[in-house]
Amino acid sequence: MDERFMPTREALQDFSRKFPEINASAVEVLILFMRTAERVQHKIFDVLEQKYSLSEGKLVVMIVLYQSSEPLAPSVLAAKAGVTKATISAMLQRMVRDGLVSLVADAADKRGKLVALTKQGRDFMDEVLPGHFMRTAALVSDFSQEEQTLLVKLLAKLGG
Repeated sequence: MDERFMPTREALQDFSRKFPEINASAVEVLILFMRTAERVQHKIFDVLEQKYSLSEGKLVVMIVLYQSSEPLAPSVLAAKAGVTKATISAMLQRMVRDGLVSLVADAADKRGKLVALTKQGRDFMDEVLPGHFMRTAALVSDFSQEEQTLLVKLLAKLGG
């Protein structure tokens, strides 16, 4: 991953002298946060993409289905996964083709379909998730439990 340009602390301070309402320190914190988030995302999802051809969006959709005790309508699945209906439609077509999900008739709405993981999809998640969660946890393994708790509180506050 290439290093993106980041204004120096001095440049931000110079800018804040021109515009005193700008908090240079706060801008620096958020730029560093966004750069760190991007690096973490790459560390997590590059492995999934290379090893399993699994994108972030597909992983989220499969986790939602994996955790659901009942099949879900595509619109509900799209909302829970944070993707558009058009995106979920295309994604589900590929997942059905790959044998990871099945579409079943909705008993309440005869025109509607519901989505569920197939046995193959569930087995795939049983293979992927342990390593995924271990790699994710390893990224904060140098943090004490108190530091992890503080980070959770700070991130929740930032996300408001």
